[in-house]
Amino acid sequence: MLNGYLIGVFGAVPELKSSLETSIAKKNEAEGITIYLRTESGTKYSFLDDGSFPEKIQGYAQIASISDHAFYIFPNAGKLSAADGELAVLIDSLGLPGTVEVIDSEASAFQDLLKSIFKDVSLSRFPLEQRSSKSSVISLSQIKERETWPKDRTLVYVDRAFNVKGVGLVVLGFALCGKVSVHDKLRLVPQSSGNKFAEVKGIQVNDEDQESVGRGIRVGLSLRGVELKDLEKVSWLDDGSFELSNSISFEFSQSKYYKQITVDRDVHLQANGELLVAHVSTAESQPAARVAKLQQEIPVWEGMPLCLIDLNAKPLRVMGGGRASAGKK
Repeated sequence: MLNGYLIGVFGAVPELKSSLETSIAKKNEAEGITIYLRTESGTKYSFLDDGSFPEKIQGYAQIASISDHAFYIFPNAGKLSAADGELAVLIDSLGLPGTVEVIDSEASAFQDLLKSIFKDVSLSRFPLEQRSSKSSVISLSQIKERETWPKDRTLVYVDRAFNVKGVGLVVLGFALCGKVSVHDKLRLVPQSSGNKFAEVKGIQVNDEDQESVGRGIRVGLSLRGVELKDLEKVSWLDDGSFELSNSISFEFSQSKYYKQITVDRDVHLQANGELLVAHVSTAESQPAARVAKLQQEIPVWEGMPLCLIDLNAKPLRVMGGGRASAGKK
């Protein structure tokens, strides 16, 4: 069974990102977020990039919320922009582990600078890796399954659905945890009315048929028992085991760089690939906690990472992040 890992490539300099991605992987998909694929010993490593940043942060927020690991591309001139800082806060807010990549420069020259500039965020503790833009050799031994994913439940984030002649309804997405097999019945989330399930008729990974796939894989699923209209508002497929809620309680850590209020207002909540409008208030029983009221139900579990985003803020749109408390409102 295929398994893989999702790695976000974060950086504000497109040329530096491209030099890393094209040297270690092959471009596999460029609609929406860009995907570069590398296979080692049967394991698929998907490197995810967003070309709309810094004008838009939505793509990188999506990537950070589904990735197992971050490659943060440190500017080789040693001068960080506001956009570089915003990416550091995003990675920190979602608790994403990672590596700082220094390309075509001496990593040791930036060690002290890295710890100084990022002293308030997790990047100051990331290992520093020096590499040449011309080298295809890279150690991926540090890439692990993100600890916050449930181990024994299936969740697929869906980003596209369409009909294919001769095949029927197909969805593209990322298997975030668990496994998917042909003939599995997966629940549509959010639900329009009642519990609606689709049967997995076929599975493809990179145009190759599979009987089953594990987590961390970019996957195409052909479905039966549902129509395209049933998928119009669907963002996830799960095995029916997740709690679904439109009221999320979470411990919140506000970024010290975000100076505006974070309660009693509408902002956006990023979780499990999706960016959702949320009204955020203080939890009655826990003044330090927050409650986000959403317009739809989403899959929730204890410790699920999320972050709040203010799309209208400047220069920092990332408000901070936290971990969901399942069953607590």
